[in-house]
Amino acid sequence: MILVEAARLYYEHNLSQQAIAQRLKISRPGVSRLLQKARDKGIVEITIHDPSQRGTRLESQLRERFSLKRVSVVPTNPDYSKLQQNLGRAAVRFIEENAADNLILGVSWGTTLQEVARQVKPKAYRNMIVVQLNGGISRAEYDTHASEIAQTIGERFQAIPYLLPLPAVVSDPQVKQAILSDKNISRTLSLARQATVALFTVGSFSWESVLVKADYFEPEEVQSLLDRQAVGDICSRILDREGRICSPELDSRTIGIELSDLKQKEFSVAIAGGKDKLAAIRAGLKGNWFNSLITDEWVARELISEAGENV
Repeated sequence: MILVEAARLYYEHNLSQQAIAQRLKISRPGVSRLLQKARDKGIVEITIHDPSQRGTRLESQLRERFSLKRVSVVPTNPDYSKLQQNLGRAAVRFIEENAADNLILGVSWGTTLQEVARQVKPKAYRNMIVVQLNGGISRAEYDTHASEIAQTIGERFQAIPYLLPLPAVVSDPQVKQAILSDKNISRTLSLARQATVALFTVGSFSWESVLVKADYFEPEEVQSLLDRQAVGDICSRILDREGRICSPELDSRTIGIELSDLKQKEFSVAIAGGKDKLAAIRAGLKGNWFNSLITDEWVARELISEAGENV
């Protein structure tokens, strides 16, 4: 396979791109494209060991400005699927660094978490648990792969998966309480609260949001939330621009971990990037709902610039 051959010649044999081009009888730009493709496909992985754990200057600035434990900043990419791959790769590195026997790992859902699950490499841990943090979407055309994500990560680590095959939002608080009275659901949510590491995305809130398109809200309710400056969600909990719960009534109908429980985690890790997520990420930071962040360079620079610091 030419991708593997080019990668070995460059990374293992230390040949120049020009020398590889001559050997493979292709152009030097062609070699450059092959090497990039090898990285994109995961054939080549580059690991940088940072004993100080300070990271890049941009990561250090974010960590210090927002009092975060860990920050990972990935390259920005106009192709959102490629950006998700970058975010997923960084999240997998975080998981690999923190996975251990007896760990309880909590995960939410969404296409970015699906990318994380896809990239996790098999490795066995004893007595490890992977638990779903919040209910998903019941409409097939907006499948968020909620159960699939926890199931896949659990299988890769030979861990026990605990799932929440439930809607993210129900019609009234009484329905929610009836659901939570089930001992299996109650146990799953108890494990979610006990998780020492939680991985979740930060969603933007608008008429185009998955929760809105899945008909969990009446149109007047969506408009009311927007009027109250709703900008995003964490684990299906809708936040305003200051990071506060936007509607206590809606929150009382939402199934999943409480945001206050995220603050108790050793690592509560938000994974989100791209221009559409900036306001939601900013709200999450204002609410102090997570202590670790995986995002992209554009978002990182915007956050630092807004804080009045030089990038």
